[in-house]
Amino acid sequence: MNIEINTTITFENILESKTRVTQHVGGTRSGKTYAILQYLIVEAIKNPQTITIVRKTIPSLKRTVMKDFKDILTDIGIWNENRMNITDRIYQLQDSTLQFISTDDAEKLRGIKSDILFIDEASEVDEESYFQLSIRTTGKIILAYNPTVSPYHWLRQMGDCDRFVTTYKDNPHLPKDMIKAIEELEIKNPRYYLIYGKGEFAPNERSVYEFTTCGEFEAEFVAFGLDWGYSQDPTAVVAVYKSGDRIYLEEVLYEKGLVIKEIADRLNKLGIDKSYEIFCDSSEPRSIEELYRMGFNAKAVQKGPDSRRFGISILKNYKIFVHNKSQNLINELYSYQYGVDKYGHTTDIPEDGFDHLLDAARYVGMMKLTQKAQKKGTYAISIGNYKY
Repeated sequence: MNIEINTTITFENILESKTRVTQHVGGTRSGKTYAILQYLIVEAIKNPQTITIVRKTIPSLKRTVMKDFKDILTDIGIWNENRMNITDRIYQLQDSTLQFISTDDAEKLRGIKSDILFIDEASEVDEESYFQLSIRTTGKIILAYNPTVSPYHWLRQMGDCDRFVTTYKDNPHLPKDMIKAIEELEIKNPRYYLIYGKGEFAPNERSVYEFTTCGEFEAEFVAFGLDWGYSQDPTAVVAVYKSGDRIYLEEVLYEKGLVIKEIADRLNKLGIDKSYEIFCDSSEPRSIEELYRMGFNAKAVQKGPDSRRFGISILKNYKIFVHNKSQNLINELYSYQYGVDKYGHTTDIPEDGFDHLLDAARYVGMMKLTQKAQKKGTYAISIGNYKY
């Protein structure tokens, strides 16, 4: 079969790379994902094989790579609706199988075997999920993401791979009005232009917290913090430990779409002692009561005036360490930042949004780490062991 495609430099980068793993770090609208899908389609036509295409969630799969995949095949005139299994998200192209999967279910990843693996928005995928997929892949592994991840992210720690940086300038098919909008960021938001325009990693000079990553640690267990979520935001649980002037934070749970029973199931699976305090966002008293009736020592955090700033100040009284497997927590610590006023000056008010685990840690800080609370607190010696 002879087909003609209009592609970008990302296609050539994959072809020319001699390493098994390639990372494609791109600014916005660089066309990297589209070009990678084009490469996978060509490979599927050339040789019978199994190709796995991954994103973190099923909705994001359907909204992005599955849509682009269908568009590409339609444009070159070979899309066949009968070859698409919607339920299993599998497409048969010639004698090749292309399977679209999410990493929501960690257990299912152990059954996925691939000749080629492509993870789109790889920065959203945890290192364990990547490991499970990679050891079951015999050929190339292609990772694509935007340069918004922290210096501590597993992608940036990876060796023995080729990294290719592309920007909107590498996409000849981009409309002029979109180019104009991206280039205006250079004046409106220089940091965003550095990331999304130039495709470069940028330090976050407005970070609320300073922190250090660590491996296993020994400290006194303080309590758990829990921030409720459901459809838009994840339910986030963090374990807080203390040793002198240091606090250690460890991610326990970070997942969307959970009802109370499922939260309890996750906590039970981790073997969390039912006597340990879990300080929860007080905005959902019914959820707190239900979790309490299931046997957990769930309590509502007591919020006073300006509680966010107060909680942040308590945590910042300590040197903060975070377990290096707590990827979502590391991402939050790196990205959580102070806002700016209309003149572009940094304020002392944090921006809302990417702070679910940090809110959970703040609840523990307010309830257990103030001087008043510590005078009456009792702690149990523990070693960080609640890695989700």
